[in-house]
Amino acid sequence: MYNFRRWLAGVMYGRYGMDEMNRVLMYIALGCVILGIFVARRWLNLIVLTLLAIIYFRMFSRNIYKRQQELAWFLNMKSRFTSRRSPKGKIYKNKGKAGGYTTSGNDGKRILICPYCKDKLRVPVGAGKIKIKCPHCGKQFEEVV
Repeated sequence: MYNFRRWLAGVMYGRYGMDEMNRVLMYIALGCVILGIFVARRWLNLIVLTLLAIIYFRMFSRNIYKRQQELAWFLNMKSRFTSRRSPKGKIYKNKGKAGGYTTSGNDGKRILICPYCKDKLRVPVGAGKIKIKCPHCGKQFEEVV
């Protein structure tokens, strides 16, 4: 078993490997295979073979820079559909006494800065006026979120 791992590590040395885009393509191919069990269509087999060819091409590629560009494009497209952003990706400043900021790509959370120790804290947006106890220094402060 050890020799096989060593051989595989030697084969994959300098190659790109698996990433999130390959995993998503693999799930799509698996879905097409499962669909092909119930609906026998040749074009489903063609889609599966094409996806597997793309996955293996990306995985064994030595052009890492190009694969990273493809992954960045994929993650950008994915974030358009999955994240809840404000229009034009603005960053909203918080002018409260504790200071802090809210980023529009955040998952409904506001990042506050503790006025005592300057540690970053995540709190839900729209909770109103809340008392926050800093887990780092243990002091409390109030903030309108």
